[in-house]
Amino acid sequence: MARILIIDDEENIRTSLRSAMVRRGHDVVTAATLEEGGSFSRTGFDVILLDVLLPDGNGLDLMKSLLESDKQQTIIMISGHADVDMAVEAIRSGAYDFIEKPLSLDRLLITVDNAIRTSNLLSQNSQLTRTLYGEMIGHSKSIVALKANVRKSAPLTTRFLILGENGTGKELVAHMIHNHSRFAEGPFVTVNCAALPSELIEAELFGHSAGAFTGASKARKGKFLEADRGSIFLDEISEMPMAAQAKILRLVETKIVNPIGSDKEHTVDCNIIAASNRDLNDMVRESKFRQDLLYRLNVVQYNLPPLRKRVEDIPILAEYFLTRFSDETKTGRKRLSNEARTLLTRCEFPGNVRELKNLMERVNIYCDHEEISPTDLKKHLPEGGPQTGRRRLREAVTEYELEYIKAAVARNAGNISAAARELGLERSHLYKKLKKR
Repeated sequence: MARILIIDDEENIRTSLRSAMVRRGHDVVTAATLEEGGSFSRTGFDVILLDVLLPDGNGLDLMKSLLESDKQQTIIMISGHADVDMAVEAIRSGAYDFIEKPLSLDRLLITVDNAIRTSNLLSQNSQLTRTLYGEMIGHSKSIVALKANVRKSAPLTTRFLILGENGTGKELVAHMIHNHSRFAEGPFVTVNCAALPSELIEAELFGHSAGAFTGASKARKGKFLEADRGSIFLDEISEMPMAAQAKILRLVETKIVNPIGSDKEHTVDCNIIAASNRDLNDMVRESKFRQDLLYRLNVVQYNLPPLRKRVEDIPILAEYFLTRFSDETKTGRKRLSNEARTLLTRCEFPGNVRELKNLMERVNIYCDHEEISPTDLKKHLPEGGPQTGRRRLREAVTEYELEYIKAAVARNAGNISAAARELGLERSHLYKKLKKR
């Protein structure tokens, strides 16, 4: 059963359509005017049948207003005074279909059935996305703080910057931001800036008109317009060419998109979520990233800890992945022995959560018994075992560096600027090193 709203000023059409829909088991509400239909439409319907010409206004205006609030709303426009231009405008503005009067009841019922199926698929897809990209797993202080930060900040702004090493879960955090934001019901569009050729990135992001350049045989909407009333995730934004950075800066400031080869401007309102595994401040100093763009994007910053900094979460994540893969492959539940859990916490995992996930998938494939032992794990760990030696060396170097810096600060009576000059470091860089320790 679906909820259907019919807005038409002709009583005989409202009555006949309502009877046909009710016979199919649908819950139907009717309205004769734009004002009445507008008040009903905000209460949630699977499909809306909307006449274009109504006594108190134009149905196209109501359709555009509804789609601004909910891009996934399914609206079928109907009219007895239609022309090709009106139909084209309706479809371009987001109508599911446009049907002329006198209505063919059979055609209309088929269109409504298809619209309901489409609406259900969109709803299921949204739910599936929420299931696949839920909350981050872990109980460490850093992850608990991160989740609290997302829940607090995501509904209040539209610009976010996520920093972290490869494999730490930047895309997962981007989905968390989207799900907690005011655009949670809209689309989530991902752009891998590192994977796009520099000559195509602007066309990919902002769209283009037909014939705008060689090979542009038809118009393309562009990722930002696709993300309108939703979220766009700019992964590895540090790899974006400077020319494209300038255009994104303008878009962030004006919320206006200009497709290549077109003089038409489009307003877009969406979450802009950028991510990088590099230090963007260092790139600014090296003139490889625009400082003004960094300032615009960096309204709320999330710093994702590497797995080696949240060791207590490793067994929790390992068990989660192991259970997930066992269920997916129907191979029977497997669990880690206490010794295996301890072994995992001694591993460095330079690939972070992604590496741990891949390890658990390999173990699920090759291990035939229920309890996973350290021996089972060692068969699939890089270089045959835990990478504790490399971590000890790194920690020793870090400890020596910290002691060296402290000594320089002490020699300069606590004057950070003087200590930075002695060490040959930027003052801000020295502060950052001290703050990390």
